[in-house]
Parts: sequence; structure tokens; C-alpha cells
Amino acid sequence: MSPMVEGQGSSVLIVLIEDEPQIRRFVRSALELEPYQVIEAEAGKRGLIEVGTRRPDLVVLDLGFSQSRAWGIDCLCHKR
Repeated sequence: MSPMVEGQGSSVLIVLIEDEPQIRRFVRSALELEPYQVIEAEAGKRGLIEVGTRRPDLVVLDLGFSQSRAWGIDCLCHKR
């Protein structure tokens, strides 16, 4: 059974915030084995913009990301 957004009938939207291109490609490839729509952000500021405008179902965040505190990314879990 495909993962779906409850009541919407569309695939789950995920924003992936990761500064390392190789890790970003690997994680995206793994997530896209399922019918997930993955939006990549290579920087914290871009990640916040994507989360704010797209309202994803899930954010996958590199917790070791050096810009996470500078851009307030560590507070994303409290926004929704």
C-alpha cells in the first residue's frame, strides 16, 4: 500500500535538508523507492523557505548541519 497524505490522495511531501551532495542523493534515492515527493535543500535558509512555502508532511534534517542553529532550523519541529 502506498503512503498517502490522509484525506488528500496524493503522495507524501518530504523536504530533505542536507549540505553534503552525496548524502542528499543517497537519502533521496532511498525515499523515492516509495511514492514520496522529495524536495532538496542544500542550505538552512533554503530549507526554511521550502518548509514555509510547501508545508511538507515530513522534514529530514541533518542534525549536524552547521547552519541549523544560525537559521533556526532546530526549531522546525515546534512550528507544526
